[in-house]
Amino acid sequence: MARGFSRRTFFKGMVLSAGTVLAACSRSDQPTPKGADKPARPLPIPPLYEGELDGNTRTFELTAQEGTHEILPGVTSKTWGFNGAFLGPTLYMRKGEHIRMTVRNEVPEPTVVHWHGMHLAADADGGPALTFPPGETWTPTWTVEQDAATLWYHPHPHGVSALHAYRGLAGGIVVADEASDALGLPNTYGVDDIPVVLTDAKFTDEGQLDETIDPTYGLLGDTPLVNGITKPELEAQAGRLRLRLLNGATMRFHNLSLGVPFHVIATDQGLLERPVEVDSILLSPGERAEVIVDLQPGKDLELRSIGVPDRGGLPDEEGANGFGLTDVFDLMQIKVPDTLDQEASPALPETAPVKTADAVAEREFRLNGFQINEQSMDMDRIDFEKTEEGPEIWTVTNENADWPHNFHIHNARFRVLDVEGGEVEFTEGWHDTIYVPPLSTVRLHVDIPMHRNDDYTFMYHCHMLFHEDEGMMGQFRIPTSAPRS
Repeated sequence: MARGFSRRTFFKGMVLSAGTVLAACSRSDQPTPKGADKPARPLPIPPLYEGELDGNTRTFELTAQEGTHEILPGVTSKTWGFNGAFLGPTLYMRKGEHIRMTVRNEVPEPTVVHWHGMHLAADADGGPALTFPPGETWTPTWTVEQDAATLWYHPHPHGVSALHAYRGLAGGIVVADEASDALGLPNTYGVDDIPVVLTDAKFTDEGQLDETIDPTYGLLGDTPLVNGITKPELEAQAGRLRLRLLNGATMRFHNLSLGVPFHVIATDQGLLERPVEVDSILLSPGERAEVIVDLQPGKDLELRSIGVPDRGGLPDEEGANGFGLTDVFDLMQIKVPDTLDQEASPALPETAPVKTADAVAEREFRLNGFQINEQSMDMDRIDFEKTEEGPEIWTVTNENADWPHNFHIHNARFRVLDVEGGEVEFTEGWHDTIYVPPLSTVRLHVDIPMHRNDDYTFMYHCHMLFHEDEGMMGQFRIPTSAPRS
């Protein structure tokens, strides 16, 4: 639960006392994660890939490829990755830069890469219509138009997005800008600024990824992974630690705790108006958060997934267990040395409060089963066109009593205006993905940049990827005929 916190208090050398991990009890029949009985391993840090910078143009090359990876200690599993065997590098880019991307497909199936959270034209967005076959290359270009944020990239081929991501095609994106540079926040990548990519898996008896898709729960794994391995350990090197949390799982929700209060400084689409103190933060699939925790010398911490409060709004324990909402996991130990350099950070800037009176359109989306507004995804159907510049009000309702859903919009950011019929734990800031509990309605103030294109569309969908693959997705177009202000 969030508690308001003044910038002055936070950024004048805040010191938090270490405490015990929040009490949480897993159900008795929860499967034991694979590798839990093995010694901890050092947390792998995905390489920071800055591309090649020529003037104001930054060039990247990504190759989707097959490989093998030691996800479980001492076991070699067949995997997919970008520029490596499993997962991908963290892409670094800055506001105002022109991006030239080359993506090569060397996996044996058609795929495509979606730049999740990026504001860009539909022909570069990486939606399912842009899927390309093995052996070919895709070369999107765009200009980074948004403020500093933690974004990510993952596959989006229609019907198999979950499977491709599950095999390992995912990575983080750091967008930086001059305003965020000046804040004095921890920003030394891999030292005090740590990417934490959360996925999960299940395994065959031979230690290979089990790709059996459950007709209700999809590819929900029983073993959590952090940056591609089980049971990692981070050796802290600074007194103030910034974690860039990404829930890259295909179906699993994570309610994340460190056992002590910490501060959320950013959500999906960038920095908050001010830091918010929390005891835990819930991330549904696709969501991100940047958090800061002040470490105490010699007092180790544990990043844990402590189960979703109130079963995520599901009415019975059996359904909640099936979706993994009651699961409890030890995700990563943070080892803290006896001596630390503790420095205060300056205040975050104020941002303009959201305005809703100037909305140019209102839209309604009803989620039920694998459908939106009683329709399954049809690549040949455009569900609506955005023809007028300006924010919109989107009302999104989960009509299911016993299924969780969430909601993601491409080429957009939104504020949560209100929630009816359920509870969303953290609504501050700008988002691009949000939880929609059973029988609840979330009302969103949506900003959609006017990237006009007559040939390609943007998606909106449930980011529980099995639901998306089964048809819980729609598409909209911003035509070139849309008037310009």
